[in-house]
Amino acid sequence: MLLYDFEVFKHDTLLGVLDEETGVVTQLWDIDEIKSFTRKNLENIWVGYNSAHYDHILLHGILTGKLSTEDRVFACSNSVIHAQDYDIPVFNVLGKYDITDFYQSPILSYDVMGDGSFFSLKQLEGFIGMSIVESVVPFDIDRKLTQEEKDDVAKYNRADLFGTLERFKQRKNTFKTKMLLVKEFGLPINYVCKTNAKLTETILLSQNRGVNTRARKNFQLSTLPCNWDVPEIKTVFEFFLEALRELEKHKWDTKKCDKTKLSMNIDILGVEHTFALGGVHGGIKNYICRPEDGKKIIWVDVSSLYPNILVQWDLLSRQIDKRGVEAFGNMVQVRMDIKAKMHDEGLSKEEKKALKDQAARYKLILNTTSGCMKDKFKKIYDPEYNTKMCMLGQLSLLDLIYRLHRAEPQARLKPSWALAEGENVGIRADGYYEYFKLIQSNTDGIALELLTDDAEEIIDRICKGWEKDWRFSLEKTVADNLYEKDVNNYVFKDSSGKVKVKGAYVTKYDDGNEQDTLSILAKAVVEYFLNGVDIRTTICNPENPATDYQMIKKLGNMYDTPTWKKDSGDEIVQKVNRIFPSVDKSLGGLFKHKRDKEIGSLDKVEGTPEHVLIINTDIRGKKIGELDNIDYEWYIAEAQKRINDFLGVKPERKTRKKKVE
Repeated sequence: MLLYDFEVFKHDTLLGVLDEETGVVTQLWDIDEIKSFTRKNLENIWVGYNSAHYDHILLHGILTGKLSTEDRVFACSNSVIHAQDYDIPVFNVLGKYDITDFYQSPILSYDVMGDGSFFSLKQLEGFIGMSIVESVVPFDIDRKLTQEEKDDVAKYNRADLFGTLERFKQRKNTFKTKMLLVKEFGLPINYVCKTNAKLTETILLSQNRGVNTRARKNFQLSTLPCNWDVPEIKTVFEFFLEALRELEKHKWDTKKCDKTKLSMNIDILGVEHTFALGGVHGGIKNYICRPEDGKKIIWVDVSSLYPNILVQWDLLSRQIDKRGVEAFGNMVQVRMDIKAKMHDEGLSKEEKKALKDQAARYKLILNTTSGCMKDKFKKIYDPEYNTKMCMLGQLSLLDLIYRLHRAEPQARLKPSWALAEGENVGIRADGYYEYFKLIQSNTDGIALELLTDDAEEIIDRICKGWEKDWRFSLEKTVADNLYEKDVNNYVFKDSSGKVKVKGAYVTKYDDGNEQDTLSILAKAVVEYFLNGVDIRTTICNPENPATDYQMIKKLGNMYDTPTWKKDSGDEIVQKVNRIFPSVDKSLGGLFKHKRDKEIGSLDKVEGTPEHVLIINTDIRGKKIGELDNIDYEWYIAEAQKRINDFLGVKPERKTRKKKVE
């Protein structure tokens, strides 16, 4: 396996290649040598970052002789970059340089950037603490590079090759999964280099045989096992019908639709909910439950909601015939069976690893299918069924809430902690007892606070009937704590001791998070709520990794001239920077210039401190205590703001001083 990266100048072209097995780096500056080297290594898999839209095009063009000179490679490179910046279809560039056979390229090029990634390689290198120092040699220099300049570029290229290798290590399981899928379904080896979407639709359509009897199916939401007598369910159902009519009117192009017809807010058991095309969301803001409160919270989640809807309600794209549906259904069942087996404590590490590999293999297909169904450029495009899938999921969750709400009244006793002084167990106006409080609903599950001693028993009973009617399986999680800023930001520790976090404020708490920027703030917030650790204790520990404190900032395409303000004079810095807040007042902030503004008009980079320290060299293995002049008070203030947002504490308003006459 070869990792590769191009550096292209007007009169020079460098191809850097890293052999993953031997660790040997080869750097070629001659077009003919690049062509010869590529031809000799066509049996290898070439791994690049964003290579599908850049490096692979150049490599194929050189191999086929279409890009035979440095100036032609440079022109093609600029055209490709321009197309990316302005969302111009890449095939326009291919035609301009006569690279029309690119999609039949013999080069096996695997793009480790991955589906849905928006980070540059430099950002990813920054996240893991690598050096992100860029070459000082301008790419548009109008002469041949000197040897000193070539050495500088080669050093930069080498760093990016090892950065690509680190990214490949992070995504190696995805690569392995694709290899296993290609082997299982008998696809050509080049399909390992296809996108997740292309691989998914190819596998599902490969099962088609003869006439597709599903092509004319038309699923109706009215056939669902909802309690249509519930006013809220009926209201949401009618909203969905109106949304479907609006979408059909505009041929499923949401950009042309009246947005007010695609989203609706409604009160569900006292909690504001939003129903829309992507799912239902609703939650109590600033809900805080601590272990010492003596309460019990239950999370009820649908296992693999969307894949199960596609199978159980036959809503898989109508471009796929019955055999494809069966194959998809088998994958869903295998994953659910594996999930159940993983709880077996008697399994060895090897057995668990084998099960995880098998589950991951099918997870890629199951998680990609829905996206393909709403992409008009995909062969399994079926926006109607994809939309109805999302609507069905929301109606099923709403039906569960009201089945629980309308459970048959029984003589229930509230626990002592739930009774107010002098309160007796009462009956609602509709004759039912309150035995739970709805905390939140979020796409595939709900969270409930239990109000009576027999509440869990009732919930279990109602859920069993719901599972049977809706053909789904529910998973239950129990906790005695929950710290919820809103439906999209919360923290809790379940009864097994597992910490669960969601939302921008806390997701970087997990060590496995790829976007390591200001993760110390997430760790301080989670430790404060779950373990009662003072935020100052967490933040001011000199043994913490320096990467936990870094901010990786990249300028967008609308900006240029990144400027570091300093008393000793302004310094123009690179587009991607690693910054820390500093107590050194001689160091100013990081600023940027918007291209359409006059020269010298600078804006402060959003979210950055007033005084910053920029360290773009390698900090892997370094502890925060090894860095000088770090402003820990800035981190403490930012962490406290997040905690206050969870607690609902509003920041103090700054009062304006009256002007003295």
